Amino acid sequence: ESQLEAAMEVKRQLQEQFDAAMAGKKELEDKANATKRKMDQANKLINGLAGEKSRWTDQSNQFADQRKRLVGDVALTSGFVTYCGPFNSEFREKLNTEVFLTDTHKRGVPASERVDLVKFLVDSATIGEWALEGLPSDDLSIQNAIMVTRSSRYALMIDPQSQANAWIKTREKERIASGSSSCITTLGNPRLKDWLEFCLGEGLPFLIENVENEVDPLLDPVLDKAIIKKGKSLFINVSDQNMDYNPAFQLYMTSRLPNPHFSPELSAKCTVIDFTVTIRGLEQQLLGRVLNTEQRSLEESLAQLLEEVTNNVKSLQLLDKQLLDRLANSTGNLLDDTEL
Repeated sequence: ESQLEAAMEVKRQLQEQFDAAMAGKKELEDKANATKRKMDQANKLINGLAGEKSRWTDQSNQFADQRKRLVGDVALTSGFVTYCGPFNSEFREKLNTEVFLTDTHKRGVPASERVDLVKFLVDSATIGEWALEGLPSDDLSIQNAIMVTRSSRYALMIDPQSQANAWIKTREKERIASGSSSCITTLGNPRLKDWLEFCLGEGLPFLIENVENEVDPLLDPVLDKAIIKKGKSLFINVSDQNMDYNPAFQLYMTSRLPNPHFSPELSAKCTVIDFTVTIRGLEQQLLGRVLNTEQRSLEESLAQLLEEVTNNVKSLQLLDKQLLDRLANSTGNLLDDTEL
């Protein structure tokens, strides 16, 4: 029995050594697998970012150069959005180059030799979205859309061909549908005040069509954005009545008159924008209609391709932003971030 117990003790010790050795082996295997996994992730990260290195380096150098000229460029684009809306493309170009740019350089303000206003104010993905919404693709229309979306004042659009009207209705289609028939009206509507109050409170778009040389004084507090804040609530006093104000509210006004005579007071309260079709824009639109008639399949393929490109550009920008954000705000080991 003593020999059996001794043998069992030896067996127990050997089993403990075996278990310890197997545990050590498993631990080493786990470490090896984890190391291999990290190596694979590191290779994926390095290979994934390798293609971005040159682009990010170029963008970094361009950004440093842009910062030096940013003040002047912002001043030029601000002047463009604020003052150039009522003019045609030729006079806008003359104002930007011969007046604004010359004066900026004369005063010694750092600015680019020539500012591409469209690229400075909007990206290609947004332009693609506007095109899908029915905005003509000529430069003047894109500039007009920038003014509509970027100006702090509400837009008053000179629109003899109703292109701006059609674009706004397509752009705001979902929000207009949620407001039933209260979002589109004229100044002669006897329920103008009621519909304005509804759209103001609900944060819906409010499109006033067929504006002539003047607008109803009822709209003056809205055009002035005379917002009153009481606690957490916002109001605008319209005709001695405090109406709830939702910051999502947007006012659009269009005029069918080709050459309206707006008063200086109205021009100061709104951003007047001339959507009159130019010869160049008309050529592009006619070409599109000819293609649509003669080669409908090509036109449909082009529209589908433009939509895909727009969606891809938006996805790329979103992923680029998320990647940079993760790289900048990562607190632990980058290789432990599986999503990255």
